[in-house]
Amino acid sequence: MIGTLATAGFLALTPFLSAPPAVTAAEKARLEAGEVVIHPRTPADDDGFAVRAYALVDAPVERVWPALRDCGRYAEFMPRVKASDVRSGTPENGICFVEIAMPFPFSNLWAENTSEGGPQPGGAFERRWTLSKGTYRKNKGLWGVAPWAGGPKSLVYYELEASPDTAVPDAILRKAQTGALPDAFEAVRDRVK
Repeated sequence: MIGTLATAGFLALTPFLSAPPAVTAAEKARLEAGEVVIHPRTPADDDGFAVRAYALVDAPVERVWPALRDCGRYAEFMPRVKASDVRSGTPENGICFVEIAMPFPFSNLWAENTSEGGPQPGGAFERRWTLSKGTYRKNKGLWGVAPWAGGPKSLVYYELEASPDTAVPDAILRKAQTGALPDAFEAVRDRVK
């Protein structure tokens, strides 16, 4: 059953990247300077928020991938993640639970997501997820990592399209998500040191 759910989740994510993002010369300079490149996107049906982001991590893919893959350990290092665990299967191919801490007076958000992941062409790895149940109308995304030319660095990339079932206006959610991304990438950098 998990395989069927994982396949359905993977197929639902086809509009997302299927390879590391193409990086412009200007973005390459920003990445090399340590910046996080963030591209806000228009979500389907203009409901919720969507974003694509990427940054460099000073570690090879084989050190970065375990941190991105293991959603059950996100509470140990990811900002605002209050609880996380693998409910069934494996982090790459199973059901991952994540609870996000929200500021007062809002209730925390949680999701059980069907995950599918593993090796991709060119030495990259990805973990994709789609919502099984939780306090979202939709929640699908991916974490990926690929070798970076010219050194033992990795390009880490992230995509998310989500719509929390909350009274917070979408415009505020979009701004909060975009503002939180640099901290998430920094958390990954710290985790692999």
